[in-house]
Amino acid sequence: MKQVDNSFSYFVGIQNLQDVAPKDARICVMNILGNESRKVTPVSHAFSGGNVVAGVQYGRSGILETPIGDIPVYPRLAQVIKHHQFDTGVIYLPPGAVFHAVTELLHYNKSLKRIVIVTEKMSVKDQLVIREICQSNQVDVFGANSLGVGDSWNKVRIGGALGGDKPEESLLKGSIAIHSNSGNFGNTIASYLKTSGFGTTTIISSGKDKIIQFGIAEFLHAAQNDKRTKAVVLYVEPGGRYEQEALNMIKNKKLKFDKPMVVCVTGRWKSQLTRAVGHAGALAGDGDGAESKEKWFDNYLEMNAFDPEKPDKVGKKGIRVKSIQHIPIAVKAVFDKLKWNNDFKPIGDLSLKPWMGKDFEYKLPITLRLPVVEAMDPYNHEIKKFNKELGGSYLRRKMRNASGASRIDPKTQIAELYNSPVVDLVEYPFESNIIFTLIKEHPHQEDLPFVNACLNYLSRSEDIYYEAILVAEQNNATPNQALMTAVSMMGNNSQFVLGKKYIRGLLTLLTEMEVKDKFTPFDLEKASKIAKKLFPTGKLNQDDFAKMMISELNEKISKSNIIQFVLHFIKNNKLENCNLFLIAAIYTDIAFQALLLKKISRNTVENLITFTGIEARISVLAGINPLKNTLLKKIRKREPVKILQTPFTEVAFQSVFDRPPRDTELQEFQALLALTLTNGVGTISAKGAKESVSARNNISTAFAGFMSNTGLAHGGAGFEAVDFLIDAFHKMKISDPGKIPDAFRIKSLSDDVAIQYLEYKQKAKAEGKTSYNRIPCINHPVFKGNPINTDPREDYIYHHFKQLKIDNVFWEFYHELVNSLFKVGVSSNVYCVNIDAVIAVISLKLMWPDYKKDRIRKADMQKIGFIIFLLGRMTGVSAEISDHLDRGQDMDCRTPVSETVYVV
Repeated sequence: MKQVDNSFSYFVGIQNLQDVAPKDARICVMNILGNESRKVTPVSHAFSGGNVVAGVQYGRSGILETPIGDIPVYPRLAQVIKHHQFDTGVIYLPPGAVFHAVTELLHYNKSLKRIVIVTEKMSVKDQLVIREICQSNQVDVFGANSLGVGDSWNKVRIGGALGGDKPEESLLKGSIAIHSNSGNFGNTIASYLKTSGFGTTTIISSGKDKIIQFGIAEFLHAAQNDKRTKAVVLYVEPGGRYEQEALNMIKNKKLKFDKPMVVCVTGRWKSQLTRAVGHAGALAGDGDGAESKEKWFDNYLEMNAFDPEKPDKVGKKGIRVKSIQHIPIAVKAVFDKLKWNNDFKPIGDLSLKPWMGKDFEYKLPITLRLPVVEAMDPYNHEIKKFNKELGGSYLRRKMRNASGASRIDPKTQIAELYNSPVVDLVEYPFESNIIFTLIKEHPHQEDLPFVNACLNYLSRSEDIYYEAILVAEQNNATPNQALMTAVSMMGNNSQFVLGKKYIRGLLTLLTEMEVKDKFTPFDLEKASKIAKKLFPTGKLNQDDFAKMMISELNEKISKSNIIQFVLHFIKNNKLENCNLFLIAAIYTDIAFQALLLKKISRNTVENLITFTGIEARISVLAGINPLKNTLLKKIRKREPVKILQTPFTEVAFQSVFDRPPRDTELQEFQALLALTLTNGVGTISAKGAKESVSARNNISTAFAGFMSNTGLAHGGAGFEAVDFLIDAFHKMKISDPGKIPDAFRIKSLSDDVAIQYLEYKQKAKAEGKTSYNRIPCINHPVFKGNPINTDPREDYIYHHFKQLKIDNVFWEFYHELVNSLFKVGVSSNVYCVNIDAVIAVISLKLMWPDYKKDRIRKADMQKIGFIIFLLGRMTGVSAEISDHLDRGQDMDCRTPVSETVYVV
């Protein structure tokens, strides 16, 4: 029988920390080839000089390779016993199998001294039974949920991954013993102690399940008897009274311990939890939370918590620290108090040493300008590899009803694109928003002329596309259906393929040259050698477009070394398509900052010519009379070439209205397009695009999917409001909707319309009709219930236009109408004018002069309203397509069978 120390009423075999992980320990590992053990055991075995004699993998035999030789693996423990002797068992099995393994070890090996249980989430019942049978067999147990034990003097590690893959770096010989409820923090504390010149004797990861088999009392007893150990460090988490019992034993002289201790109690935040987080036992009960444990130790140490600003305020018994990083300072302070020397010269320090960092042109305060240091091996190689990669990477997931691009703000109900409310995007021209929806930031003002030139160049389509639309329209296709025909024909054409090749090549070149920003010069000749392999030369000379762009870009050289390289390369090499190469360079330059910040993916940038090419073509193809419009004809012929610098907002306007814009019309038009960019991922137009991406189609097919999911009920319904306004104003002579007649006339008209509607509604109810026409663009399911209601989106745009001194008689009428409806009794409160009204009133104002002159018919007005919606939503949908390409999975938009319903 083994001797039981009289300090304890139960068996404690380990009387000295030197017995925890002795040099002569021989180990058998249960489940040695499991996922965790097969990685950890070879490191422990090599570090300890070969202390694992065998392992068990139930039902399987073989070997486990290690740096110092193979470990034999047996299918049953009974076979291990026939060939090997061991005194220590390490268990990596699942929770339900641990009890069986313990009983097996005890049954077959009567020489067993200790068991280390790495397994976590064991049942309390199993742990209690294991304790009883191990007590009966006089075997010490560490765990469960332990990261193992280690001895720095003996250079031995048993079970678990104390010290990680390189235990020799943190398990340094010294005078401090560590008992930690957290295995990882046991590692961390040992590493931190080095910075004050302290090593360790023994480290014990006790685990923090409900039952701690080798607790604080047993640890302090063994530390007291270990001549190597001068002081102890305790890392304590909430839950259990092991610490209180140990301190009471010392106080009542049932346990002798007179060495200093530094204690870190953590987990105050866990007092708010109702279930365990991390460690099963780290959930405080009644009076055993972090604050209670702090008081236990403060009372024992007769000191308040350590203040790193006053390191001399420590006691000879030790001190409690509030944070783990204060442990090395506190240990040093206690040693100084006792006039003891540290173990060796300090190694390193705990100052922040960023492995990565860049100010990206921001002028940071001196205190925040931390120098970047090279990371330790192997992280330095991984960081270098990571830094060479351009763009962000996203976790793939099901994106059926999810989006990283759009959302509806739950408070304001305003749609947002990349956290920018659409009401804010009305400030930007169409061309700027086209780029924003793809790279998540607007191009600089000086870049817009280049963006316009690129979009206009890419907008050109062959006659067959116009002919296809004409045939579709002759067959009574809706505008979205006719456009979808042309978009489907675009496929992944040669222009898109070559454009992607050029951008991909430029990004590869910048990666190879390790360009960190476009303002830092790099070796142009070296870059040219790389470029020649990426961009095969051709025979095409520079045309007028290329010459114009090169001339304009020469003025941009000082601001971008990317552009400087491109011009240098073009000057000395002929390319297959110089125009596309220049567009690729401009897009790369504009998107480069967002790429560096990993705001966007590389794939999105590589597809910029495809995205913008499709959007530019749609904008021109969608027009009322694109083949006869003077501006569009010039852009199509690219004569004169300077015409390609026309702002694309104006090009789109002329495409839609078949005339030049007047006065403030471009501002109103760009506002219309911005307001229709998105209404969240739940819209069927967005879903059409996402479902197409989910089926792994070309980008053009995704745009066609968006168009197939629009129609007279979604996109074309705006004409109802326009029709309503035309009928309301048919007797009022309005030549310029931008000039407001006297308030009396508008009020009188709104009263008349309200009375007519009241009579219509009363008649419908008298006839027993439950369904009747509503006035479009008033009321909202969210913005209602108050005496006077407003839609904050409409209200914002209304006042924004007022500040710009842009008036709209139809808009003023709507504001009067909701008051008149309340006054005559149609409504019980004043309805809001909703966001749809903004689209209707601006559209009608832009069409009104041509309508009054009979230049356009009602059918044309319906088409124009639909096209405006399509162009705005097209731009927003490009963000959904790009986002789904980055994040989505194949077939992730399918409806699960469990959600389908068969209707009889």
